[in-house]
Amino acid sequence: MPTFAGLDIPFPLFEAPTDEASDYVGIATCRLCGAGGQHCFELGIGDDLILPCPSCGVENGLSAAGRKDVACRGCGSTVPFPESLRAKKQLLACYDCVRAGKAAMTKDTEFGMVSSDQAFEGVTHGVPGLRTDQFEVVAIEPDEDWYGVRVPPEHLWELLRTPGFHSWQGERWLFCCRRPMTYLGGWRNAVDSLQPADLDAFYESLFDPDEEAREWGYERVELGSPSLYVYRCRTCGRCRATWDCD
Repeated sequence: MPTFAGLDIPFPLFEAPTDEASDYVGIATCRLCGAGGQHCFELGIGDDLILPCPSCGVENGLSAAGRKDVACRGCGSTVPFPESLRAKKQLLACYDCVRAGKAAMTKDTEFGMVSSDQAFEGVTHGVPGLRTDQFEVVAIEPDEDWYGVRVPPEHLWELLRTPGFHSWQGERWLFCCRRPMTYLGGWRNAVDSLQPADLDAFYESLFDPDEEAREWGYERVELGSPSLYVYRCRTCGRCRATWDCD
């Protein structure tokens, strides 16, 4: 199975085979620019179109699922959802439109959800009891012990211009060196890509010492449950992983 780089449509944060991408629909017609024969991605629940305000030019996120007008976050004027797209069964965005920032594919991360709202602010939606030395921690709902982190917006936008991947309980994108890591794929695809000499040592290196999954061993993963999702840092080369079960 090819990767997106092998199709000449690379994503810096997605190096897994294309069949792991949950948004990818193959060759189709882009609903945003009208170009046919393009590699396209479906915009669904949580995803946004990114459109400029007709009054002040400030960019805004408009829900691809809700398909409603919004008040501009800059001047308060109405930013209309394109009439030509309201009744479309699918909203498909081609690679060029996604990479140009005309669409934002929402992600869940270890620091909370990131949608266009969070990318505009440069702060993740947060999780309960968050503590980290990677980023400045920001109180979202301090009475409920709910905190996000402040991340350079360009890194959050890069994440939103990246496909998601298939998982049992939803992705949880990881960070390292103060930026999102690159998704390499499930356990077997990551092993095939990296070719580690010692599988036991590589598996253990994916988790912090106190993580339960570290003690399972890769043989349990190869039996089919739990599923493992492996990431690599583009800066230091460190690999990390998340897991879930059906």
